[in-house]
Amino acid sequence: MKKISILLILTVLILSISAVFLTGCSGYDEFEWSGDERGGVDLRLEVGEDGRFDILQMADIQFIGAIGENSKSVMDASIAAADPDLIVLTGDQISPEYLIGQNWKAKKILNQITSYFDGKKIPWTAEFGNHDGALGVISKKEQLEIYQKSAYFIGGLETNENWETYINEEEDTYCNYLIPVYDGDKVAHGVMLMDCASCLVGPYDGFTKGQIDFYNEMSAKYSGVNFSVYTHEPTEEFQTMYDNREDKSKVTQFVGEIESPEDGISYYPTSDPEMNAYWRTSIIKNKNVKGIYVGHDHLSNYAGVLDMGEDYSVLLAYGRMSSYGYGEWKYFMFSASKRKEYKNYPRGARVVSFDNKGGYSTYELYDSKDGNCTMLEKNRVNF
Repeated sequence: MKKISILLILTVLILSISAVFLTGCSGYDEFEWSGDERGGVDLRLEVGEDGRFDILQMADIQFIGAIGENSKSVMDASIAAADPDLIVLTGDQISPEYLIGQNWKAKKILNQITSYFDGKKIPWTAEFGNHDGALGVISKKEQLEIYQKSAYFIGGLETNENWETYINEEEDTYCNYLIPVYDGDKVAHGVMLMDCASCLVGPYDGFTKGQIDFYNEMSAKYSGVNFSVYTHEPTEEFQTMYDNREDKSKVTQFVGEIESPEDGISYYPTSDPEMNAYWRTSIIKNKNVKGIYVGHDHLSNYAGVLDMGEDYSVLLAYGRMSSYGYGEWKYFMFSASKRKEYKNYPRGARVVSFDNKGGYSTYELYDSKDGNCTMLEKNRVNF
């Protein structure tokens, strides 16, 4: 396993050098910013007049160069189709392992991502995946400081009246937020983001004790409020649901596909299984997590409802890969068939909706591949 990891890292280093020549230096112009100043926009989230709130999850946009026209088109179409109240990026916004020695380029890419979402004038937030802080090309702190340039970015290095933050620099965990959504003066729902450790190859670190303690602290503070949790890597519950997908006593709903049906692996074991158990016992005790939404597996898109026991179930769902990246899929995959699969896979996003009457649902948006990025809906789960 260690030899495989070393070979993989060496391969990435070689590819990162190639990326310098393949991606070039052109096309890094920032998108038009909103023109609004940080602190000048009211970021308090509230349900609409109809009592509904829509979240657009965008996963694994994973840029290593300028945002291409194909990616921009499908991202534009996803946002337009969902008309969300909040956009959540669930990690791997960039792949800095291809940018070794090019901190300046990583900053340009991040400024382009930030200006793109700022220009939409829609509240947005993000947490980090296993790639974002890889190999120390650009620190998570530097990335977060760039995101904070946007007047519409919810989150940052400090707690605000519109969100609560947990940061632990020693753990290298930054984007852990509880964002309340209000219905008048009452908190109707909690949007929770949980950061992931920087790690190119498994086993992954999983959640830290500090992160789970933060979740428990927020559960106590917002007692009686349901949460939606957004993170990057699938938790152990995703594998449990997939393995039992045909058992209606354990999995009451199941739709969609898994990236690797031949081996059925949708969860990557972490290096600290005790934290898996701590997370599981915590959410069962609090019984407040309605849904957990992840990315990481670029071609997985399944969703379902898992019975956790003790009269408690949770909706688990993958976000659909939301961009075509830039160049990565051209040379990262050694398998021609896998490269073709990536190229043809319809990009899109996931929509999560709730209302003040207890309604809760999710569905996928995906590109019809008609050449116009007409977005279609499928795999709805009502919970």
